[in-house]
Amino acid sequence: MKLKLLTSAAIFGALAAPALAGSLERNNIPVELLFDSGNVVKLSYTAPRPNLSAAPFGSTGSVLNDFSTLGFAFKTDVNDDLALGVFLNQPFGADNGYASGGFEGYAIDFVSNEVAVVLSYQLNDNLSVHGGLRAVKSELDLAVPFAPYALNTGTDNGIGYLLGASYLIPERGARLTLTYNSSVQHDFDSKTTFEAAPDFVVTVPTQSEAKLPQSLKLDGEIALNSKTLLFGSVKWSDYSNFDIGLIDYKEDNINVSVGLGRSINDEWSVFGVLEAQLKDGEETALRPYDGSQALTLGARYSSGQYEVTAGVQYRQFGDAAVGVDGVVGPQPFGGNSAVSPFLTLAYSF
Repeated sequence: MKLKLLTSAAIFGALAAPALAGSLERNNIPVELLFDSGNVVKLSYTAPRPNLSAAPFGSTGSVLNDFSTLGFAFKTDVNDDLALGVFLNQPFGADNGYASGGFEGYAIDFVSNEVAVVLSYQLNDNLSVHGGLRAVKSELDLAVPFAPYALNTGTDNGIGYLLGASYLIPERGARLTLTYNSSVQHDFDSKTTFEAAPDFVVTVPTQSEAKLPQSLKLDGEIALNSKTLLFGSVKWSDYSNFDIGLIDYKEDNINVSVGLGRSINDEWSVFGVLEAQLKDGEETALRPYDGSQALTLGARYSSGQYEVTAGVQYRQFGDAAVGVDGVVGPQPFGGNSAVSPFLTLAYSF
């Protein structure tokens, strides 16, 4: 059914939604691409523009800085039952900090890049399984001027895996896909800088550990008629073991989404998605919001072997009051949002 191109493979691989949907999460691996027949090369780009600020001490400026992400996916059929996918993306990241105000200089810069190789095997007409290996390269810088304290890690490579299964009901245009991503352990060779005495700054070599969160994601879709597709997802991410420097997350993230796709003609389709990150009470000075809601609108144009998907997402962040124990009391952050355009180009051969 042609409407399958409006599922996660075509939409969530291009959406900016993952880019701000969790504490650190930016991109998902679009494993749904493995279920389409033929060979496909896909490039994706997102450009979130958040505006998350408060004025407890005068303007803080936006705590979340503008950023962009790039993704690459290649899928090919090895034979009638086996498909291979290679994915490059930026699964986690943070570029948060204060340019002014009472928290001035407090900042985190976390960068990760991932390569994943995934196989999908069709067991029968309805059931398939998929799995593969993920290699993640990460680096983190943290500055806490009022401690004063700074942590600068070198890059480290960690290995993880993903496993999943998908069940298809062809006559209903329905599919359920469950995918588990393992945690990824990093052991950084880092440098810690602190003030040992007034005007006496010391930098020492240290070892820092961080465990990127494991996650479980359920995607579903069903054709309502020959032109309309209903789809959605639920994702759980385990942040209980992410602890590095002074950043220590305790709570899990849960994201839910529901969307509707509509085929206008053989070339044009449109879609809309409602998405929410559930409140978790995990707001901090470097993540000064609690939960969020988003609306995404987009369109897909297909001509021959080429396909273009583009759109924009508007995200509203939940209000929060954050501070730093012993330094600054809770300060209110509210009415903040982000606008995130996205673009995906695909070529089938």
